[in-house]
Amino acid sequence: MAITRRDLVRGLGAGILGVGVMSGCGRGRGGDPPSPAPTAEALEEPDIPLVIGQLGAAYGRMAAFEEAIAVSLEEARIDVNARWEGLFGHEAVLLERHVMQEPGEDLTGVIEELAGAGATCLITSIDEESLIAAMPAIVAAGMAVIDVFTSGMSVRADDVQTSNLLMRLSPDDTILAARYSEIALGAESDRGGAPGTVAFLSEDTAQGRSLLHELEFYLNPRSGRIVSEQFYAVGEIGDIGARVEAVLQEPPALLVLNGGQESAPFLSALYEATLDEGNRPTIEIPARLSPAATVDYSQLPLAEDLVPKCLASATGYQPGGEISEEHVAMMLNRSSDFLRTGYAYSQQGYDAFIMACLAAQHALSVKGTALAAAVPAILTGSESCTDYEGCRRVMQTALEAKGRATVAYTGRMGKLELGPQSDARVGTLRSYSWSAAHELEDGEATAFESAE
Repeated sequence: MAITRRDLVRGLGAGILGVGVMSGCGRGRGGDPPSPAPTAEALEEPDIPLVIGQLGAAYGRMAAFEEAIAVSLEEARIDVNARWEGLFGHEAVLLERHVMQEPGEDLTGVIEELAGAGATCLITSIDEESLIAAMPAIVAAGMAVIDVFTSGMSVRADDVQTSNLLMRLSPDDTILAARYSEIALGAESDRGGAPGTVAFLSEDTAQGRSLLHELEFYLNPRSGRIVSEQFYAVGEIGDIGARVEAVLQEPPALLVLNGGQESAPFLSALYEATLDEGNRPTIEIPARLSPAATVDYSQLPLAEDLVPKCLASATGYQPGGEISEEHVAMMLNRSSDFLRTGYAYSQQGYDAFIMACLAAQHALSVKGTALAAAVPAILTGSESCTDYEGCRRVMQTALEAKGRATVAYTGRMGKLELGPQSDARVGTLRSYSWSAAHELEDGEATAFESAE
């Protein structure tokens, strides 16, 4: 699609504030990034398209969200180009999505191919191990990475070199562990375990091990503890009865289930094991479920095998703010299946594409290092805006007047700020409950903020 570029002032004199390139190490904790250094260079939009690559996965816990993320990225691309006239006088390019089919795939060649096609930004929704393995090739290609999915802290280990190119939009395990731990520490039920006790049941993944570590790190200094930990192969919970027995050996104040839809049969068996002769529970154990387990079980075949009310004490979560009618309509226009599967991580996918475009506009560059430096800045600027066109207009209007303006984009996810490591520091997540018939109730959005 041919797009008419705005005529921008060129050749500005010395002393005008330029874009600069900020070091990721110098970012403040949630405040505005350092101001760009003065430069004598002209302020102008580059005559080059922004090219974005994308990586997804169709296995493990990622599989449940693959279609929603892919659709949301494509819809964001359509909005930017067809609705809002692109970027820098060109269509923003979203390259064909590469979807991993099994763990351990070597992504080096894929990343090189994306770089060869001009990609300077990569939007990912793969697991922690795959992202870590891909980082050397990503760094070598100089791509900014906006990850919409991972939460595990192994990605931020000292030996993982990201060169300040990696940003993560979903709450990480330090945030999740703090929330879960506070629930356990504040428990007061006469039918539950001792305050601060947590039973942990998880798929055996890097993210699962990370969440357990963060729970221990938070609980132990506060007189809390893990009373039961169990790991199992992805999607293969095994002997549910034995796992229930292990949890009930010392009933906890909180049960953390970090798996998929196998969480519901487990909770059903756990609930049934606590019933007395009058079918009344003798023990009440609040449970917290992961995004992959936060689904409407009443629409699944396994619902007929679940004990009524077995999910009554469970709460699930999904990253992101309230799902707007506009977002729902956008997704359902592509597939009515989302009524059944939900919209988890689709807000992140949509916003990731918009944020990449706004970062390029802020930086007046499509270079990967410039994009990575600019993404935190477009979330915490002085002018609030809620869509691509509104934010871009603020920046372009200032540019046409030989000045600069900064924006604070609040998109489909709700308010978001990135912290010192470019992980989500401030944001929103939705909590869900279930009816006695295992129907997923409407989600309630609550804010989170990192303690760092």
